[in-house]
Amino acid sequence: MMNTKTPMRSNQILKRIIILLIIAVVLVVFSYGWTVTDIDLAVPQEPQRQENVGNALRELLSPNVFTQDYEVSAYTTNFRITCSDSEIIPPTTPSDSPYIVVEPTCGEGDETVTVFGYNLPANGLARMNWIGEDGERRIRQVNGENEDNFVVRDDGTFSVQIQVPRIRGTTGEIHTVELQARIPVGLPRFSNTTNLVMEKMIETIFLALIATAVSILPSAILSFMAAHNLMRPIRAQFGSLMVSFTLLPVGWLLGVLLLYPVGQFAFRLGSENVLVAFGAVVVVIAGGIVLLPRINTLKDLIPIVIVRRLLNTALITILILFIVGLIGGLGELFRASFPRGTFANVSTFIDDIFVYMGAFIGSLGEIIEFTLQVVAGLTGAFALSSLGTSLAKEPLKKTDTTFNHLLGGILGALGGAILLGMTATIGLSAAWMGLLTPIVAGALATTLLPQAYRWFVPKPEVPNQTDRNILRVLAWTSGVIGFFVTFTLLNVGQSLVEGMLPAQQPVLTINGANLYQYVAFAMGIGAVFGGFAGGLGGVRGTFPFGSAIYNTTRTILNTLRSIEPLIMGLVFVIWVGIGPFAGVLALALHSIASLGKLYSEQIESIDAGPIEALQSTGANRLQTIMYAVVPQIIPPYIAFTMYRWDINVRMSTIIGFVGGGGVGFLLQQQINLLQYRNAGVAVLAIAIVVSILDYASAAIRERYT
Repeated sequence: MMNTKTPMRSNQILKRIIILLIIAVVLVVFSYGWTVTDIDLAVPQEPQRQENVGNALRELLSPNVFTQDYEVSAYTTNFRITCSDSEIIPPTTPSDSPYIVVEPTCGEGDETVTVFGYNLPANGLARMNWIGEDGERRIRQVNGENEDNFVVRDDGTFSVQIQVPRIRGTTGEIHTVELQARIPVGLPRFSNTTNLVMEKMIETIFLALIATAVSILPSAILSFMAAHNLMRPIRAQFGSLMVSFTLLPVGWLLGVLLLYPVGQFAFRLGSENVLVAFGAVVVVIAGGIVLLPRINTLKDLIPIVIVRRLLNTALITILILFIVGLIGGLGELFRASFPRGTFANVSTFIDDIFVYMGAFIGSLGEIIEFTLQVVAGLTGAFALSSLGTSLAKEPLKKTDTTFNHLLGGILGALGGAILLGMTATIGLSAAWMGLLTPIVAGALATTLLPQAYRWFVPKPEVPNQTDRNILRVLAWTSGVIGFFVTFTLLNVGQSLVEGMLPAQQPVLTINGANLYQYVAFAMGIGAVFGGFAGGLGGVRGTFPFGSAIYNTTRTILNTLRSIEPLIMGLVFVIWVGIGPFAGVLALALHSIASLGKLYSEQIESIDAGPIEALQSTGANRLQTIMYAVVPQIIPPYIAFTMYRWDINVRMSTIIGFVGGGGVGFLLQQQINLLQYRNAGVAVLAIAIVVSILDYASAAIRERYT
């Protein structure tokens, strides 16, 4: 007979062998994981552990939500220690009133006796006590269980067994067996634990709300910078970018020296007199209405472009700082104008509203006052940087070949020195932060070998994969070389091993600001790498500015997201103290990272059709984002924000365990005191609030998506 079966191909046999090997590897991995996690199924089967977890779960599932007033009634009968024929306690006479009977009526210590009760309130809570001749009351647990209380039957009777206590020197004494019965009076009401949990739950909800609200704007801004489809096409002229970058520290210094006093003056103006502040606001608004329509007349009055743009930038930055400082001062003035008790004669509720508003607006004023110098520095930095970029863009395009590379080397050296100087300054704060400088230096060096290669090998007319692979290998090679060179020269390894910061030896002091040797050395390395990169590329070359922003933003978001809010809470508790403020800061910082990632991924998944349609009509990047991107992302942004609020409510429970306020702090106290019924109230409140938020989030998503 002929064999009609098709022989198995060798590749099919190989696939099956690979599948078997994968299964074997997975089995080994899980076996190792099972062992490492120390899973022992015999432990939870121990009787004592089962009893303990049963008691804990029973109390957690019996939360102390309600309480009630009780009327306690006591019923007694006698019991003789050691039986005697000469003196016998007569049995209790039955009656229509509540009474108890103990059998037998005499006995020794540690013996078990039975207590019967009759005509008692049905389903009432009762307790057995033993009272000696010394008057000391001892609680007796019933039926050999670890329970002090028991429930009377529906017919008003009970039968329990208790143990006679062994008390030295009591032979022949007559002791009293007492029943304490609690009879409910009035209607049930919320317990003190429930009221406290409700108060803390409200604090938790608003803690999560404030943290979520504060994180929305930073997350939305970062999401655009972390969206690959928006950032990837952005390329900037290298020369303009370096001019902009080198002007940043100069602009910061000018902002601190010139703009900060303007902001301080406006802050004092707004915080001292409401009429003066109101007059200043009117003058600013009226000045804007009068001057804005006539801004084009500056071209006639000031024909020199540089002077005109410089004056225009100076006026705008001064106006910005004046308005910011004025708003901060008005916030302080509002809080001072409405202290508690201002409207107490009218209404306590209205008085509370103004106190709350004053605290909130005043806090905003404090934030402005606290950050005014930073705002002035940033405003000056970005204003001067933008001005320099706009003025240098066209002249840089007209440079000849020699000057193109010479100027590129100079600007590249300045930019590299500033960049590594900034990272080295950050590296002086902690040992492991010193890794930032070699990493940035490696990223800066990635352009060296590819540019050198392109210097000798022209770019092919038709892009091919081989050329891309060569450039990719050269970029990685130069980046790794740049990292290890910087790592070695700055001796970062020793700092990592010993946990010590670099030696801070000042080599230059300007206005009290020190330039340390470590920072100066890093600036020298940055100048070398940046100078070579800029010299090879030239000022007319392009730089993938969007990709650099994208990678930097993604790295920051991933770093923040990898740190648990619990750790952030510990740090902020040390900084601002125990309370909900620390919880708000911890949750807000983590929410910025998480929402930034979710928002950016939503931007990356939008429909590209509207973007292409707008770009084809000549719309600029801002118009494209406003009319093609924003309408597509609003519904999912709302859904993600509600979901984050839900998450923050649950996270605040854990934050509370390290002192971050909210219901979690109360829950930790109750668990530490083994008050599981009270802890059950907090758990129930958390479950109810999370469920409500989930339903609300679902309704909003259904309405807006």
